[in-house]
Amino acid sequence: NTNTITHSSVEDALGGKEFILFYASAHWCPPCRQYTPVLANWYNTMIPHTVEVIFVSCDHDESSFRSYYQNDHASWSAVDYDDDAREQILASIRVQGVPRLVVVHADTGRIIEDNAVGKNLDINQWRGK
Repeated sequence: NTNTITHSSVEDALGGKEFILFYASAHWCPPCRQYTPVLANWYNTMIPHTVEVIFVSCDHDESSFRSYYQNDHASWSAVDYDDDAREQILASIRVQGVPRLVVVHADTGRIIEDNAVGKNLDINQWRGK
Protein backbone atom coordinates (compact mmCIF):
# COMPACT_ATOMS: atom_id res chain seq x y z
CA ASN A 1 0.00 0.00 0.00
CA THR A 2 1.59 3.22 -1.14
CA ASN A 3 0.54 6.77 -0.45
CA THR A 4 0.35 7.63 -4.13
CA ILE A 5 -1.53 10.81 -4.88
CA THR A 6 -4.68 10.65 -6.94
CA HIS A 7 -6.67 13.67 -8.01
CA SER A 8 -9.26 13.01 -5.27
CA SER A 9 -6.67 12.71 -2.50
CA VAL A 10 -4.63 15.86 -3.21
CA GLU A 11 -6.54 17.95 -0.67
CA ASP A 12 -6.18 15.25 1.98
CA ALA A 13 -2.44 14.91 1.36
CA LEU A 14 -1.61 18.60 1.09
CA GLY A 15 -4.33 20.44 2.98
CA GLY A 16 -3.05 22.64 5.79
CA LYS A 17 0.64 22.28 4.90
CA GLU A 18 2.92 25.34 4.81
CA PHE A 19 5.39 23.94 2.28
CA ILE A 20 5.29 21.24 -0.37
CA LEU A 21 8.63 19.71 -1.32
CA PHE A 22 8.73 17.96 -4.68
CA TYR A 23 11.51 15.38 -4.59
CA ALA A 24 12.65 14.12 -8.00
CA SER A 25 14.78 11.04 -7.53
CA ALA A 26 15.50 7.58 -8.95
CA HIS A 27 16.78 4.26 -7.67
CA TRP A 28 19.56 4.10 -10.30
CA CYS A 29 21.06 7.41 -9.12
CA PRO A 30 23.82 7.02 -6.46
CA PRO A 31 23.55 10.65 -5.26
CA CYS A 32 19.79 10.13 -4.86
CA ARG A 33 20.34 7.01 -2.79
CA GLN A 34 22.71 9.01 -0.58
CA TYR A 35 20.38 11.99 -0.19
CA THR A 36 17.08 10.14 0.33
CA PRO A 37 17.91 8.95 3.89
CA VAL A 38 19.03 12.48 4.82
CA LEU A 39 15.72 13.90 3.57
CA ALA A 40 13.75 11.11 5.27
CA ASN A 41 15.45 11.76 8.62
CA TRP A 42 14.74 15.50 8.33
CA TYR A 43 11.12 14.84 7.36
CA ASN A 44 10.62 12.56 10.36
CA THR A 45 11.69 15.38 12.71
CA MET A 46 9.18 17.88 11.29
CA ILE A 47 6.02 18.94 13.08
CA PRO A 48 3.10 17.17 11.41
CA HIS A 49 1.14 19.32 8.97
CA THR A 50 4.07 21.71 8.38
CA VAL A 51 5.55 20.15 5.25
CA GLU A 52 4.78 17.38 2.82
CA VAL A 53 7.34 15.72 0.60
CA ILE A 54 5.98 14.44 -2.70
CA PHE A 55 8.19 11.86 -4.40
CA VAL A 56 8.25 12.31 -8.18
CA SER A 57 9.98 9.32 -9.71
CA CYS A 58 12.56 9.59 -12.47
CA ASP A 59 12.89 5.81 -12.62
CA HIS A 60 12.77 4.05 -15.97
CA ASP A 61 9.93 1.68 -15.10
CA GLU A 62 7.13 1.21 -12.59
CA SER A 63 8.68 -1.75 -10.75
CA SER A 64 11.84 0.28 -10.02
CA PHE A 65 9.67 3.16 -8.81
CA ARG A 66 7.64 0.91 -6.50
CA SER A 67 10.68 -0.86 -5.04
CA TYR A 68 12.60 2.37 -4.41
CA TYR A 69 9.57 4.15 -3.00
CA GLN A 70 8.45 1.36 -0.68
CA ASN A 71 11.92 0.51 0.62
CA ASP A 72 13.73 3.84 0.83
CA HIS A 73 11.24 6.66 1.34
CA ALA A 74 9.73 7.90 4.55
CA SER A 75 5.98 8.13 5.03
CA TRP A 76 5.65 10.84 2.41
CA SER A 77 3.42 10.70 -0.65
CA ALA A 78 4.28 9.96 -4.26
CA VAL A 79 2.82 10.73 -7.64
CA ASP A 80 1.81 7.43 -9.20
CA TYR A 81 4.26 6.32 -11.90
CA ASP A 82 1.56 6.00 -14.56
CA ASP A 83 -0.14 9.32 -13.75
CA ASP A 84 0.26 11.93 -16.51
CA ALA A 85 0.77 14.49 -13.74
CA ARG A 86 4.19 12.95 -13.01
CA GLU A 87 5.68 14.15 -16.30
CA GLN A 88 3.90 17.50 -15.95
CA ILE A 89 5.38 18.04 -12.48
CA LEU A 90 8.87 17.05 -13.65
CA ALA A 91 8.57 19.60 -16.46
CA SER A 92 7.12 22.36 -14.28
CA ILE A 93 9.91 22.08 -11.70
CA ARG A 94 12.44 21.90 -14.53
CA VAL A 95 14.09 18.61 -13.62
CA GLN A 96 17.21 18.17 -15.71
CA GLY A 97 19.12 16.10 -13.19
CA VAL A 98 18.49 14.24 -9.96
CA PRO A 99 18.27 14.44 -7.06
CA ARG A 100 16.23 17.63 -7.10
CA LEU A 101 14.19 19.03 -4.21
CA VAL A 102 11.95 21.98 -5.03
CA VAL A 103 10.33 23.83 -2.12
CA VAL A 104 6.95 25.39 -2.90
CA HIS A 105 4.86 27.64 -0.66
CA ALA A 106 1.63 25.67 -0.22
CA ASP A 107 -0.70 28.68 -0.17
CA THR A 108 0.72 30.60 -3.11
CA GLY A 109 2.33 27.88 -5.23
CA ARG A 110 5.45 30.04 -5.46
CA ILE A 111 8.81 28.25 -5.65
CA ILE A 112 10.76 29.20 -2.52
CA GLU A 113 13.87 27.13 -3.20
CA ASP A 114 14.68 25.96 -6.71
CA ASN A 115 16.84 23.05 -5.52
CA ALA A 116 17.32 22.46 -1.81
CA VAL A 117 19.52 19.36 -2.19
CA GLY A 118 22.70 19.96 -0.23
CA LYS A 119 21.30 23.09 1.41
CA ASN A 120 20.10 23.65 4.96
CA LEU A 121 16.46 22.57 5.17
CA ASP A 122 15.23 25.46 7.32
CA ILE A 123 11.51 26.17 7.47
CA ASN A 124 12.05 29.48 9.26
CA GLN A 125 14.31 30.64 6.43
CA TRP A 126 11.63 29.62 3.89
CA ARG A 127 9.00 31.54 5.85
CA GLY A 128 11.06 34.70 5.37
CA LYS A 129 11.08 34.36 1.57
